[in-house]
Amino acid sequence: MISVKKIATVALILGHSALFAGTMGPACIPGNVTVPCPTMGWDIGIQALYLQPLYSNTNLSVVNVGSVNGTLTYDDLDNDFEWGFRLEGSYHFGPGNDINVNWIRWHDDLSVRSHAGHLSASIDPTLSLITLGSVIYSGTDFDAVNFEFAQHVDFGEFKDIRFHAGAQYTRIHTQFRGDQTISGTSTSTALSGLPSATGALNFNGGGPRLGMDMLYNWGAGFSIYGKAAIAAIVGENEYRNNAIFSDIPGALSRPVRSSFVSLAPEIDAKLGAAYTFGTPQGNFTLDVGYMVINYFNALHFSNLDLNTAHETRLSSDFGLHGAYAGLKWISAV
Repeated sequence: MISVKKIATVALILGHSALFAGTMGPACIPGNVTVPCPTMGWDIGIQALYLQPLYSNTNLSVVNVGSVNGTLTYDDLDNDFEWGFRLEGSYHFGPGNDINVNWIRWHDDLSVRSHAGHLSASIDPTLSLITLGSVIYSGTDFDAVNFEFAQHVDFGEFKDIRFHAGAQYTRIHTQFRGDQTISGTSTSTALSGLPSATGALNFNGGGPRLGMDMLYNWGAGFSIYGKAAIAAIVGENEYRNNAIFSDIPGALSRPVRSSFVSLAPEIDAKLGAAYTFGTPQGNFTLDVGYMVINYFNALHFSNLDLNTAHETRLSSDFGLHGAYAGLKWISAV
């Protein structure tokens, strides 16, 4: 009898344990994945960009300003933030489809980036000090035109994703100039104003581009978003300079030009916030955010050893980063 009671008690305990162990919380019901109802309309937008250029190769971002006790000293080139713009226009049609064309334009004037290598010395006590110096200039032009075909998808009530595919055309032009000065000698007129060392790095190309724009709606017109895209850009990668040195007696310069077709993978990303409000003339969207663009191995420069006729090619990424703010108008037809 005791054994039967013990068995019944153990069975009851195990039954309750199994009941509690198998109890789950409320079942998660996934939100519907839908596309918007068919519509037709246009939009146009403009953004102000405040961006700074980035280079992965130190030869394009720092300069040797001298040495102390045999240790080389470098100084950053003062690559400033500069203004640019982004223009876009879209045609909306069907269940969440759109065709978008946008153009990014950014320009940095050729201006002084560093006063490097200033040195004063006296070779002869009877002569005045000799001053050696160099002034480094640089400037950049950047254009990118994107063509996108997109599909808008709603993931539940608050989350939207716009998937897009298309093509990009890119133009990058960077130029450098170094002015050397020597003054304070009895032959200053002959030594001052030496020819400037100049260089130009160019990339022009195009290729396919894919991306997505992810948005979360907070309500009352407010939203936050993240956007990302990748591209494979194929184009002409060119470098040229006036190379103010030569092994030929009496020659002041020997120009160098190097050009080849290369692949420059591209990635860009944005994080931002937006506010949309309606008017009788259509919807307006204000947005602000931070963006990063990078083209891998988009630029190169060549060093040519005239004694051995050996060429060295060094590559560099080109990128931009900074803040932006813009306004878009959407008008449904």
